[in-house]
Amino acid sequence: MPDKYALLNVLDKVGSAAVLINCRARTTDCNQLAKRILSNDAADTTLPDAEPFTGRMINSALTEPFGTVELERPRNDQRLVFQAMDITAMGEAHRLLILIDLAVRAQVCAPVLEKIFGLTAAEGRLAAEISRGVPLATIAQSRKVSIATLRTQLASIFAKTGTSRQPELVALLARVCQFSPISDPAY
Repeated sequence: MPDKYALLNVLDKVGSAAVLINCRARTTDCNQLAKRILSNDAADTTLPDAEPFTGRMINSALTEPFGTVELERPRNDQRLVFQAMDITAMGEAHRLLILIDLAVRAQVCAPVLEKIFGLTAAEGRLAAEISRGVPLATIAQSRKVSIATLRTQLASIFAKTGTSRQPELVALLARVCQFSPISDPAY
């Protein structure tokens, strides 16, 4: 039987916002990432005194494995979804919600890609930029290299990652870096 605080702490460390809802349909706890998402003030990480979710959303979360998050006091820029699963924590049944903010893109870290796939530094940076949706022409312009040079690097990335198309590469990178706690703003 897991300690809910240990579980929430682990989910914080892997970059997953998590909320626990008990069988009485009440939010009982959140990790720090979830508190930031649920707060109207990005600097405030205290759990709101009132239930942060609408009743309809809680009912949906208690019965459905996936859904849209409806907050009582949403911010304009929030597009949230959840993935739910049943767990037992501290001897009580809970529904664990993993919150996903659709407006936030996962940060793919070039050094991690270099290490995992044996990419060069230039290939790691290129793979990270492609995963963020940056067009090749923009990358070429910012690096002052030709698109042909980038295509050569991209062919090497495909060979090293076992992929053959950019969408396939982006999907692979999203899986590999999904829980990467490493964040490097330079990439």
